[in-house]
Amino acid sequence: MIQIWRVTKISEGTNEVGERALELLVEYGYGPKTEIEDCTEEEIAHLEDEFGVELPAAYKSCMRYIGNGTNGFLRGSEFTYPAPKYQREFAEDCIERWDELDFSLEETDFVFRGLQGSSFWFFNTEEGEDPPVYLYMEDSKPEL
Repeated sequence: MIQIWRVTKISEGTNEVGERALELLVEYGYGPKTEIEDCTEEEIAHLEDEFGVELPAAYKSCMRYIGNGTNGFLRGSEFTYPAPKYQREFAEDCIERWDELDFSLEETDFVFRGLQGSSFWFFNTEEGEDPPVYLYMEDSKPEL
């Protein structure tokens, strides 16, 4: 059984979410700050241009602090740059494989994370600066 879940909002505040994500990665042992890599403004703009969307402030904030490497955090899932460039194609392939699901991505949906062919995370770029995150997964309810 395939299901779509509305998981959560990305943050409580849009501008500081990236800084807080970086602090938490350091706090939980994923590096000193020097081992966690940010995205450049050009890389973020490239994602927006490639997909024809304006990315929400909360997501861009996160990318500015941890978007190019997290020193092992979420190893096995792909979400750091350049992974978002091909996550939508991966997600559409997943949806196509699972015939029983009556679902398709909207043009304004941005898939930012995938996990080994069984799930992906996305948000709709038209749902504000801090949109809810949706999780598409096979077989089970997500742990929140």
